[in-house]
Amino acid sequence: MLDRITSMQVFVKVVATGSFTGAGRALSLSQTMVTKHINALETRLGSTLFHRSTRKLSLTEAGRLFLDGCQKILPELEEIEQTVTEQRREPRGRLRLNAPVSFAIRYVAPLLPEFSRLYPQVTVELGVNDRTVDLIEEGWDLTLRIRSLTPSSLRVRKLADIRMVVCAAPAYLERAGTPTTLAELSQHACLGYTLGETTASASRWTFGATWGRNRHHFWPALRQ
Repeated sequence: MLDRITSMQVFVKVVATGSFTGAGRALSLSQTMVTKHINALETRLGSTLFHRSTRKLSLTEAGRLFLDGCQKILPELEEIEQTVTEQRREPRGRLRLNAPVSFAIRYVAPLLPEFSRLYPQVTVELGVNDRTVDLIEEGWDLTLRIRSLTPSSLRVRKLADIRMVVCAAPAYLERAGTPTTLAELSQHACLGYTLGETTASASRWTFGATWGRNRHHFWPALRQ
């Protein structure tokens, strides 16, 4: 099936040049292909667009109506294509970005002035929270999260590794002692953070390869 928009462009060019041959020459199409486009339009519309004679072409009433419509629609389509192309060359519009609170404050916010200078047509809407957000349901374009990658239908890209450490206030260690093994942690007051998700994550610390990828479960002295 021939492209309808192309057929409309061919039709307008036939009218402008006064012949199938002239339209074909202007559009780098064979006369046979020009004829196919016009025939396809007439079949789709169920109307004859041209009075054909050996000397000249003239528009039928249906042809005049169709020409009027094409002259309105085609420039609008070209304008839309140009707008989209320009947007691809120069980003514009609104970007809704969500990031964890501390990460947004420390890393994202300082970059926004330079981003705005480079892309003045883009308005950034920054949301900060530590829970898992639903991009589709909540209308976010992009989220940054500090967590292990899980299977998803969304596009996911790892940006960097992040190192987490066990730490304590010097005054606490002086009073309670410094643990040297995971088992000793059960004798200490640990703090739990839910990361905005399940309460189970607030009572579990996961340690990496250095500790054999063990999980330490505890009853948090304080949970946020």
